[in-house]
Amino acid sequence: MYMKHSKLFLVGALALCSQSIAVAADTAWVRLSEDGQRIVVDAEGIAEFQAVSSAVYSKDGKNQRVGTKGTALLSPVSETVGTTPFGDAVISTVTLGNDTFQYTLTLKRLKSLRAFTVQGIFHNRSEQDVNLNAFDLVDTRKQPGGTFSVENAAEWLVTPLMQDKPALTLDIAEAALNEAAMLYRANGDGFLVGPVGPAEAYCNVQFVDQAMVASANMDRVLVRAGESRRSEEMLFSFEPSTTSTDIWTRWVATTHGVRRNKGAVYGWCSWYDRTTNIDAAHVLNITDTIEANPNTFGKGIIQIDDGYQKMDGDWSANEKFPDGMASVAKRIRESGNIPGVWFAPLMINPEHPWAAEHPDAIQSNAKGIASFMNANPFHPAGANWINPDHPESKKFLFNIINDARERGFGYIKIDFNGIGNRFVDPTKTRLQVFRELYTLYREAAGDEMYILSCLGAPTRGVIGFIDAARVGPDSHPAHFNKCLKSVLRFQIYDNVWWQNDADVAYLATGLASRKLGPTPQGEGMWRTWHNVVALVGGTAMTSEPLNTTDAKKLWRNFEIMRPGSREPAQLLTLGNTPDNAIFGFAAKRTFGDFAVYNLYNSTEGTKPLTLDFKIAGLPAGVPCAVFDFWSNRVIATATDTYTTVPLEHYSSALLRFTPLDSNRPILVGSNLHLSIGATEIDGLRVTSSSIEIELSDAGAQEGSLTFFSKQALKAAGSVNCEIVSVVDLGDNLWQVNVAGRQWGAAQSIALSVGQ
Repeated sequence: MYMKHSKLFLVGALALCSQSIAVAADTAWVRLSEDGQRIVVDAEGIAEFQAVSSAVYSKDGKNQRVGTKGTALLSPVSETVGTTPFGDAVISTVTLGNDTFQYTLTLKRLKSLRAFTVQGIFHNRSEQDVNLNAFDLVDTRKQPGGTFSVENAAEWLVTPLMQDKPALTLDIAEAALNEAAMLYRANGDGFLVGPVGPAEAYCNVQFVDQAMVASANMDRVLVRAGESRRSEEMLFSFEPSTTSTDIWTRWVATTHGVRRNKGAVYGWCSWYDRTTNIDAAHVLNITDTIEANPNTFGKGIIQIDDGYQKMDGDWSANEKFPDGMASVAKRIRESGNIPGVWFAPLMINPEHPWAAEHPDAIQSNAKGIASFMNANPFHPAGANWINPDHPESKKFLFNIINDARERGFGYIKIDFNGIGNRFVDPTKTRLQVFRELYTLYREAAGDEMYILSCLGAPTRGVIGFIDAARVGPDSHPAHFNKCLKSVLRFQIYDNVWWQNDADVAYLATGLASRKLGPTPQGEGMWRTWHNVVALVGGTAMTSEPLNTTDAKKLWRNFEIMRPGSREPAQLLTLGNTPDNAIFGFAAKRTFGDFAVYNLYNSTEGTKPLTLDFKIAGLPAGVPCAVFDFWSNRVIATATDTYTTVPLEHYSSALLRFTPLDSNRPILVGSNLHLSIGATEIDGLRVTSSSIEIELSDAGAQEGSLTFFSKQALKAAGSVNCEIVSVVDLGDNLWQVNVAGRQWGAAQSIALSVGQ
């Protein structure tokens, strides 16, 4: 089922945690020069930051440029005050150019944050249509006229935010980094740059020769004579790195109309279990298994992946689903679960009649040659690709999604999202076409349908239309290390732009009944991936043959990740270190705060990892119990820092840190769920003589809760579960063993204190 998160969505500077914002004085630390030709930035740690801005257009087959350098000032710099999603801003505007082509630059300096935005407008005042290639909104390279320098470039880290390229120091970073990136050094100096919308065009951030260019790619859109065209607006935030990511992601969510009326999901997907060899009998057997074991599997998604269709483009049932897709969907609904199905709407078999009837609706290159995917084992006929911008395509694509709804599916997974780059409407950018495509998908699906877009990397194209997005590559058991590079980096988008989907987790490193092989890096890698999928929080899916004997022995490993974590787990030092090492959250609870972090050795060799409590959101000078999930025990008491034992490459330690700051009993651990108390516990009340614990229906049927208490604890009662025993572990630690937890029912346990 859809699980509502407790994460708080923040819009506006005042809604953001005020303690985390360094309020900037309303001074012109960023400004337009008097002649309007440069953007001048005074920022801590940056010796020089001056940029020019321009638009590149094509006329008569030749590229030309109009912008702030070397053109006449047509209207002097003017200042007004306006509003943004994060408060008031001083707005500076200047227009330069000539009688035929002009450029307007707008700079917004936020009053309550050390941040600004930049946006350009290209004016075609000529009598001839032209193509608009790009806006180089902020160009600090020397040759165009900018300057950028920092002291010791090797101390500054460039971190891409929308692709999984490695973070590199500024002295060696020579790359285009998709739409957004951070440049910070260890002391906190630096900035984030990224687009904020409204959605106009995809952007690009590039570092070259220790300089930076932030551009909006306009895809050669047509700008007719007498018309103007604006760029994407881009943000530069000089707040601390965590605050900057919060501001940027939430600003984008606001301008792109984020959809957040559904929460996280969990369940089973057929793909890695059977790939295209899926059939109705297996799906129905899995459905029977899940229905018969609600305390293990709950009621979630049962999703049929690739292999059910007659052919790509004809998404009705093939001979392996003899009673049709509607029949299977009906049976899944009767089991109390939500039927899901996979689509690649833009993919079409070359022999499909529609492709022959509408050859102009097939994507093609500049020479008119139709795009084609070569044959492969999963799609032996190969495939053409549909142009989503064609009128006939829109009807065809709408019907694909609408048919799924009419067959009774409540969840769809949309894959293979390549839209091409040649469209019917020459005035639309790729981003606009992509968003129009997903507008169509949502209209066809209706509001209740849960849509997962299988992207692999974040894109603003789907924000506002989907419920979840894949944020990494396919999680084949042999490739977890590759997946982690994306999933950890992109966690900043979870429950802000959508629910993050890390793809599936598995019950163990290997199963005899699994068609795929085991995890070659071993148990440590499997545990790391399992931990992270649960802590991602958006979707908690598995793709195992659940009805086999060897799978049944390991069902608990699904229980402990269902559903994903309530808390917004993120990389602790994103932007400040190139390693994806420490991932987790600090949880605030009325019954006591705590933190959960997965410390992951992502580098070669064996080494310990250290958690700094101040950065982790834990109190200074307060001893904390350190609880290890997989060993199910308190392994240490630490103050201000904690260092793990040496960890093998790809292995991790999943730990809970609980301040021992009360004389009353304190919950310090749980092995019921991988979030270690953040998801499976709804409430906890402690008095001088009793403890009452309200459990959610998340997590394992059997397990234990661990308390620190200087007084003895005893069982005093339970509802919809059983207290098996209360064990004195010594050192004021007590293990409360529970069993028989009933999914879908209110569960609670009571303990007496010192009696």
